Amino acid sequence: MFTRTVNRQTGSALTAAGLPNLDPGAEIFWDGSEQALLHALGTSPAGLSGAAAAERLAAIGPNVLHDTGRTGAFSLLPRQFANPIVLILIAATLVSLALGDFVDALIILMIVVASGLLGFWQEHAASRAVAALLARVAVAVEVRRAGQIVTIPIGQVVPGDLVVLNAGDVVPGDGRVLEAETLLIDEAALTGEAYPVEKVPGALPAETPLNRRTNAIFMGSHVVSGSGVAVMVHTGASTEFGRVAGALGGRTEPTGFERGITRFGYLLVRATLVLVAAIFVANLVLHRPIVESLLFSLALAVGLTPQLLPAIVSISLAAGARQMAREQVIVKRLVAIEDFGAMTVLCTDKTGTLTEGTITLAANLDAAGLPSERIARLAWLNARFQTGYTNPLDQAILLSQSLSPSHVERLDEAPYDFVRKRLSVLVRDAGVPVLITKGALEPLLSVCTDVLWSRDVVPLGARRADIDAEFARLSAEGLRVLGVATRQMSATTCSIDDEHDMTFAGFLAFGDPPKTGAAAAIADLAALGIAVRMITGDNRLSAAHVASAVGLDPSRVLTGRELEALPDRQLVEMARTTQIFAEIEPAQKERLVHALRAGGDVVGYLGDGINDASAMHAANVGISVDTAVDVAKQSAAIVLLDKHLAVVVDGVRLGRQTFANTLKYINVTTSANFGNMLSMAGAAVFLPFLPMLPGQILLLNFLSDIPGMTISSDRVDAELLERPRGWDVPLIRTFMLVFGSISSLFDIATFVVLRRVFDAGPELFRSGWFVVSMLTELAALLVLRTRRPFFQSLPSRTLLVSSTIVAAVTLALPFSPLAPVLGLRSLPISILLALLSITAGYIVSTEVAKRLLAEPAPDASCPRRRGHKA
Repeated sequence: MFTRTVNRQTGSALTAAGLPNLDPGAEIFWDGSEQALLHALGTSPAGLSGAAAAERLAAIGPNVLHDTGRTGAFSLLPRQFANPIVLILIAATLVSLALGDFVDALIILMIVVASGLLGFWQEHAASRAVAALLARVAVAVEVRRAGQIVTIPIGQVVPGDLVVLNAGDVVPGDGRVLEAETLLIDEAALTGEAYPVEKVPGALPAETPLNRRTNAIFMGSHVVSGSGVAVMVHTGASTEFGRVAGALGGRTEPTGFERGITRFGYLLVRATLVLVAAIFVANLVLHRPIVESLLFSLALAVGLTPQLLPAIVSISLAAGARQMAREQVIVKRLVAIEDFGAMTVLCTDKTGTLTEGTITLAANLDAAGLPSERIARLAWLNARFQTGYTNPLDQAILLSQSLSPSHVERLDEAPYDFVRKRLSVLVRDAGVPVLITKGALEPLLSVCTDVLWSRDVVPLGARRADIDAEFARLSAEGLRVLGVATRQMSATTCSIDDEHDMTFAGFLAFGDPPKTGAAAAIADLAALGIAVRMITGDNRLSAAHVASAVGLDPSRVLTGRELEALPDRQLVEMARTTQIFAEIEPAQKERLVHALRAGGDVVGYLGDGINDASAMHAANVGISVDTAVDVAKQSAAIVLLDKHLAVVVDGVRLGRQTFANTLKYINVTTSANFGNMLSMAGAAVFLPFLPMLPGQILLLNFLSDIPGMTISSDRVDAELLERPRGWDVPLIRTFMLVFGSISSLFDIATFVVLRRVFDAGPELFRSGWFVVSMLTELAALLVLRTRRPFFQSLPSRTLLVSSTIVAAVTLALPFSPLAPVLGLRSLPISILLALLSITAGYIVSTEVAKRLLAEPAPDASCPRRRGHKA
């Protein structure tokens, strides 16, 4: 971050390098003239040049709060060796080197380095692949550079950039508004203010509090309506939002995957501490050398720990993300894959997801329900002259006819917002200022006192029942209905306060048929244990019509007004049994998500509008589409390249497949490692020599991780994809104890055979046990990777080939030139056959135990994830 100081007297604040010299923490940029601020920032109304912007970006870094993209090689490589146990092991090995034990120490160091490099290579490749996927759905910003409007990634915005803002845009930093056209900004994330704030150019006193700085915009907010231009003063961590995030340590609510990894880590720490301490003390009691005992104990700890777990998790998630991308699903946060697969409820809007999204204007009707050219013209003028967010309804109106606005003058506008649910445009038509308002029927009628019935203006109350009946008739046909009202004005400006005493003119009816395949996709989601909730701002009749067409239950519809009256506890129950929520406001969407989560559901929220962002953030996993407004796309963890529920179905299956393969590695590796380490710990006490050298333990761990690197490619049995599954640490512990104990029993059998039958000395014993340990661990991987009989569920070719190669290397090592260096020796054929027989017995026993311990299938009547906490 460059250092900046303010010179208020001269306004000149450029460094020799041409960078702005403003203090990011102290500059009061909402005070003073705009010209002085532009001069201090080294910019102009034409914006920065491309070269100046590139120079600033290189000097201050990208416009991000924290690094969420590709991990650099220089930070990734050291992370492979950041495991405290590995660092202690390296330190102890260096001590061993100093004491003259060169061979064993070098072997251990080589294996540790090889493990780190293998993890680095795989994780770096995964990081590059994910970065390429994220680039496809990056949020872009329009900026004015050298007088031209250009589109750049949000991370490339720098102080001095002139940002062009439109409805739905994310505000990319803190800055000063230079131009504004009914610019409304939602600052709820920063100030907690529920209603959008109108932003206008001008100067404010230096002491103006943040929530009243109407000439300033801030990162963490977004444009609700209108347009404008602002100069950026602070970006990234220097923004108000960045400082708040920094004070909180950048904390976000952990995903289910992150919580599961944490609980699993605690399990390993407890097991490792107990095992290491017990073995170290036992070796000291047996008067074995301290350094050798320490190295052995630490090697046991490394052997018990899935050392490459971070790399393998990254590889599995990245591989899953690449597969999901091929199915039109882009994963922005890899750790969200588990929550995506574990979803039990999917909340979605109606338009474009359950319907075709190709909205057409089906009818222009007067208040009596008769076709009306006047209503068509009023609607066209309203849509033509509004400057806020371009929405499908206005596009449908404009496409329905072609009119010339040459004799009509636009005067002013009261932009749409989600509280009023109305949009007003003031025009001069035939020399008379007329306010034309359209919006949802109930909010529109609330500001009307009269109605144009035939050619007469009559009190609204006289015809209200007829208007309501016509509205119900159109809505029952599945049409979305808006109202149009007018009022003659004397002024040439307008605001929302002018929306009163209006005359209701008629209806606009929009058609949007149910999407082909939506009903089948909802049925597929139900088969996967995922219930769909329709949450829409449309009226209850229209929502019920579409719901019935796509297979949702229309018998119970909860409206926003009814929802508002429910206490939280009752809403939790209603949300569990209701499938259709209509006439819902943005804040109510978020409350619904919280209610579903409080009821134990894992909630996904699919949205693409400005008013969906808060609900997406509140959900376990926010889902958007690549055509969504920026604020929705930025809030999402998953972005669909095709807005269709069938894409969600495919993505959920792949998400579950990715998580299932990650759990395979954890279950198999921890149980095999625990069994081997338990056996080694016992053998170290009862044998007159160490059962395996530290370097051999690490080599065993290294070789077993090679097939683990390919686990992401493995096939997953269909039954594992049928229901949501999450972390179940008690089951992992049971799995580890049961199958680890079975492994130890066969290790004891190996000990007896080697010592009692073949009278094996230290080198022969270690060689035999090294071979059988590796073979049984590979067998465990191939047997325990499936609930089915292992011969009925074949592994992927990559997993099978890598396991076969590692098995061949293991059998060859005792006969290779490296054997003396590794402390191994060749095995007689009789011992080799005995070890293969033990391995075969282990396979049979593990297969039997697997069936006895088979995890019961989740109850189809209760799809909620076991142990889920809201």
